[in-house]
Amino acid sequence: MKTMNLFFISVICLLSLQSCDKAIANEKTTDTPKVDAKTNTTEVKPVYDLNHVVYSDTKGISAGGDIFTTFDCPDDLNFPPISIKHWDKISVVNGRLPTYEETHNGMSIHHYGGEANKAVKVYNMTLPRLASIYSNRTKQYETVVVIQIVQTAKDTVVGYRYLTGGCGGSLFKNFHFLTVSEIQKVVG
Repeated sequence: MKTMNLFFISVICLLSLQSCDKAIANEKTTDTPKVDAKTNTTEVKPVYDLNHVVYSDTKGISAGGDIFTTFDCPDDLNFPPISIKHWDKISVVNGRLPTYEETHNGMSIHHYGGEANKAVKVYNMTLPRLASIYSNRTKQYETVVVIQIVQTAKDTVVGYRYLTGGCGGSLFKNFHFLTVSEIQKVVG
């Protein structure tokens, strides 16, 4: 029973340490396993390739085929901070679904299987756009840069970048897209 409890505690700790930056993606093992003298068991510690990103992590669709609608990844290292003065200069994909490669260079968050996925369509809005959204994490409205909007028969989902780095996503109805005068106030 103690072993089972220790296992579950270890799993919970590992999951809580993972961020949305998909850092723990390509699991390998070390060459030299360590032997615990007390229990005489061999422990093989995993080594994680921090530069590898798993294809399904950026697809944006669950195993059941539903689109991811809400996610908050302020520590995603694939999306560095954005200068508010140059928010409109960031590269994004417009008029089509992004490719797998574009999810790795910061132009999009999910690729949804690309053009082969007929259930996901691009929302008709030119990007990037400044918007605000209420953050349950910080308990305040945050200005974000919208870099992706897609729609299905059920939902319209917005993918955005935090000005401080990282990314997130939520339903379209949760956003206020800034007007020209609001943008001028924010940019200064």
